[in-house]
Amino acid sequence: MALRWKEIRRIGRSAYVYYPDIPNRTAYKVASVTVVREERSRESVERLLAGGLERLACEKKLILCFPNPEEGGWRWQGGAGTAADLEALCTFQDELAYVDDQPMELNAKGIPTYEAMMSTWHPMNDTKYVVGIGAGGSMAAVLAAQRPWYVPAVYLQGAELTECVRRQAMGAAVPAWLDGCSAEVEAYFLCANEIDGSACGAVRVNKRNPSQRVILEAGQGEAAHVPWERVWEELFCITRRMNTCQCGDCCDRTDLQDPGFTWFVDDDRIDGRPHTWLVHVPSSVQSDGAKRVPIVFFYHGGSDNPAEAAEMSRFHEVGEREGFITVYPWGTNRASWNMELEPEQEDDLAFCRALILYMIEHYPADPSRVYLSGFSNGAGMAQTVAMVYPELVAALGHIDSNWPGTRSGFSEVDYQKVEPMRIALEKKKTFDYRMPVWYTYGTREVSSPVYRGCTQQHQYDFWKLYNHIPVKETPARQDPALPEHGVDGDVSEVLRPDERYPAQYYTVQRFFSDDPVPQNLYNFALMHHKGHEVATGDAWLAWEYLKQYRRNEDGTVGRV
Repeated sequence: MALRWKEIRRIGRSAYVYYPDIPNRTAYKVASVTVVREERSRESVERLLAGGLERLACEKKLILCFPNPEEGGWRWQGGAGTAADLEALCTFQDELAYVDDQPMELNAKGIPTYEAMMSTWHPMNDTKYVVGIGAGGSMAAVLAAQRPWYVPAVYLQGAELTECVRRQAMGAAVPAWLDGCSAEVEAYFLCANEIDGSACGAVRVNKRNPSQRVILEAGQGEAAHVPWERVWEELFCITRRMNTCQCGDCCDRTDLQDPGFTWFVDDDRIDGRPHTWLVHVPSSVQSDGAKRVPIVFFYHGGSDNPAEAAEMSRFHEVGEREGFITVYPWGTNRASWNMELEPEQEDDLAFCRALILYMIEHYPADPSRVYLSGFSNGAGMAQTVAMVYPELVAALGHIDSNWPGTRSGFSEVDYQKVEPMRIALEKKKTFDYRMPVWYTYGTREVSSPVYRGCTQQHQYDFWKLYNHIPVKETPARQDPALPEHGVDGDVSEVLRPDERYPAQYYTVQRFFSDDPVPQNLYNFALMHHKGHEVATGDAWLAWEYLKQYRRNEDGTVGRV
C-alpha cells in the first residue's frame, strides 16, 4: 500500500488516500474507513497508520481516506462553514473509487463504461465507515447526524455536538462507538438508535434491530489512540447501511467465511475459460446429499462481484433456512453482464447455461426447480437467461432492472429489436412456454412512479404478453391519476416482511393469465422508499413465490 495525495479541484479540497495492495477488481468486497483527524499534516496520517491502522488495512484490504481540514480546522459548530466542510466529507465518501478527481465516464445509457469500471476501485456505499478524532470527531458527528446515509457506522473520540447542529439532525440510526464524547453526543446517538433508557453497560443494543448499537467508553486512553482491531471486530465488520429509505437502514453483515460457502476463482472447469462463482450449500443439504433440492442463481449488478451480491441479496440465508443451494456467479468480464447479447462482448449467456448444467450434474440440485434472480444489470441477465432458455428455469424473481429502453426517461421499445426478447417470442412459436415472475422495484428508483415509455412499463408489458396476461395501457407520466406502480393488478396487497424494519412495506400487484383457469404469473412488488438496493425482505418475498413452481419435463410449468 502507498499513501497518495488526492485533490478534488472543483471544491478545492484534498486528502491522503491509501488503496489496498490488491487489484482494484477482485471477487471480494472492499470496504473503506474515512478518518477525520484534527491536523492537516502527512505526519498526523503516518502516526495513525503506525498506531495499528496500517496493519488493519492490510489485513482487511481497506481503502483509507484522510480528508484534510481547512487551515483554520474543522468548522463543526454550525453555519456556512460547517455546511462547506460537511459537503467536502460527502464528496470524499462519494469519490473514494477514483484515484484522481475524474468521475467515471458514462455511456449513452447513463451507465459507467466497461473501461471506467475496470479502472476504478469499487467500495460499496453500505460499508464506507467513518472515524473522527478530536475536532475531527465533532465534524464526523455532524456528518452522522445530518447526512446519515453516508455513515454505516462511526467511531468518535472526544466529539461534541452544538444545539445548532442537533436542530438540523435527521435523527436516523447510526451505530456508534463513542470514546470520551460529550453527554450531548451520547444522548443523541442513543436516541437515534432507539435504545431505551433501560439499557445499561458499555454496549447498548436496540432490541428490535441489534445492528443498531452504541458502545460507550469513558475516554481514559491516550488522545488519538484508536483501538482499531476492536472497533473493526465489534462494530464495523458487523454492520452495514442499506439504501432502503431516505436515510438508509442499519443491517447486519453476512459471514462469507461460513462453512457452507465454496469459492471457485478463475476456474476453467465450465467451458475451458476462467470463470468465478460462489456457491452456498445449506447445512441440511451437506448432511443429506441424496435429496434433490431447489437452486437459486443470483446475478450481481453492474460493477459488483459475487461477494457484494451475496451480502446485498442474502439469498443464501433464506437458502439455509429453506434448504436450497445458492450460486453467485461473476460476469465473464468482471464488471457487468452481456444481457443484450452483443456479439462483440463476452458470451455470458453460454456461461450461465453451462453453470446451471454443471450445478445440476455435480450438486444435488433439482433440475425442475432452478430459479433465477439478480440485481440491476444482473436482473437483466436473469431475464435474458429465462427468455432464451425457459426450459431450464422454473421461475424468475429479479430486482431493480431498469431495462429495456432508456434507463431514465421516455423511450420506445420494439421487442423484435431486443435480442433476448426476440428469441423468447420466436421460441414461443414452437412451444408456448410460461414463466412465473416475481419482480421487485423501489419508489426511489429512476422509473418511479412507473409511467408509459419507461423501462418498467416495457419490461412488465413483455412478461404479461409472454404469460397471456391482458396488457392494459400504462398512464403517461403527466397523468394525475398515475399510480406509483403504473397499472393496478388483478389483486393488490400490502406486505411487511421484516419486523426489524416496521416502516418498510411493499405494495404487490398480482396479475393473472387469461387461461380457463387463471394463473398468477406476474407480480410487481413495489417497496416504498427503497432506492437502487436489495432490501432484507426482497429475497424472502421472491422465494415465497418462486418455491411454488417447477419446470416439467414437457416444458410446462407445474406447481410443487
